[in-house]
Amino acid sequence: MKLNELKPPENTRHEKSRRGKGDGSGKGKTGGRGMNGQKCRSGASIPNWFEGGQMPIHRRLPMKGFNNTAFKKRYRIVSLNELADIDESIIDITMMEERGLIEPQNHKVKPVKVLANKENKFDKKKVIKANKFSRSAIKIIEEVGGKAEVV
Repeated sequence: MKLNELKPPENTRHEKSRRGKGDGSGKGKTGGRGMNGQKCRSGASIPNWFEGGQMPIHRRLPMKGFNNTAFKKRYRIVSLNELADIDESIIDITMMEERGLIEPQNHKVKPVKVLANKENKFDKKKVIKANKFSRSAIKIIEEVGGKAEVV
């Protein structure tokens, strides 16, 4: 046996079908693509919501309701347990940014909010400056003898 004498077993190979070559071939006329028209052309794709140029339903119906999420106030959040690890007596927003506790200020002005945790590690007297505090965070800071200053 030589490489040039190798042949596949009988009846395992079949000829490639040539589509669209006459009705007698069984794959004529539309060539296995269904109906004629835009959808049978190559590269053509019509979105499911397209209505053939008729004014689509989402434009025929009136607008309804209002969504306020664009105007929602978003805060950069830091927990009291993260602030408990800092040794400084006065902690402000720039220090929190430098330590990587909150993401640095970008073109959008996002205020900083201090939140308390269920398991509390905050035990030193500190002055914390932020834009907003939760009630429980203020309570914990003042119990230790510290101060929560709203900037």
